[in-house]
Amino acid sequence: GIGGPMRGIVRATGANVTGLTINAHQIKRGREITSQLSPFMQKRCHFSLQDYLNVKGLEENSYDAAFYMESSLHCENRTKTFAEAFKLLKPGGRLVAMEYVTIDGWDAKNPEHQELMRQHLHGNGAARTPTVEEDLAMVRAAGFEIKEHFDFMEYGQQLYGEENWPWWADLQPHWPTDPRRLMLPVHPYIRWSQPKVLWALAALGILEENVPKTAEVMNEGADGLTGLGRENAITPQYYIGAIKPL
Repeated sequence: GIGGPMRGIVRATGANVTGLTINAHQIKRGREITSQLSPFMQKRCHFSLQDYLNVKGLEENSYDAAFYMESSLHCENRTKTFAEAFKLLKPGGRLVAMEYVTIDGWDAKNPEHQELMRQHLHGNGAARTPTVEEDLAMVRAAGFEIKEHFDFMEYGQQLYGEENWPWWADLQPHWPTDPRRLMLPVHPYIRWSQPKVLWALAALGILEENVPKTAEVMNEGADGLTGLGRENAITPQYYIGAIKPL
């Protein structure tokens, strides 16, 4: 991405963090944003153009921790990227991963679930979504020792009970009783109409055609992912905490 989670970690901890992405434009944009921040932030936020399945040029056995913020979903064999993180970490180094996995409500034989999953995978550029146990096995196969794991979204439900607002709800059709929960930019009635406006602007030559096409694909991903969330078939934040053995 463009470094949002990285900047958050630097603010919270003061750590030096290097963010990896395969997208050169994301690095350009991330550096533009970071350049407007304090010298403290600029000194600690670093970007590297990398394929996280084949990391090159970074010193092995030298990093204290590695984290994945909903990023491993883009490769089918997640062991490959976790193995790259394993090589970079010092012995005793920590892995924190927020994972997309299927959960109890997922039914691979349900046609509605199949279509929602198709929309999610295509719209979000994701690979096959594993079960919890499959994902844990991929972390272990990379050499890590798993210390803890749980669904952050389920934890929120346990913590807030009836006051909890589901992670998928903002992007599904709704009219919340609390106006503070109404996020208009991502509400379906707004985002579904957005491509039509963008197509009109593209027809006038104001925008490139790729802009409304991208909006349509992103809507497809949002509909599929949050539809699966509504069915309790997927979570985007299954937390895994693991270490590289000494």
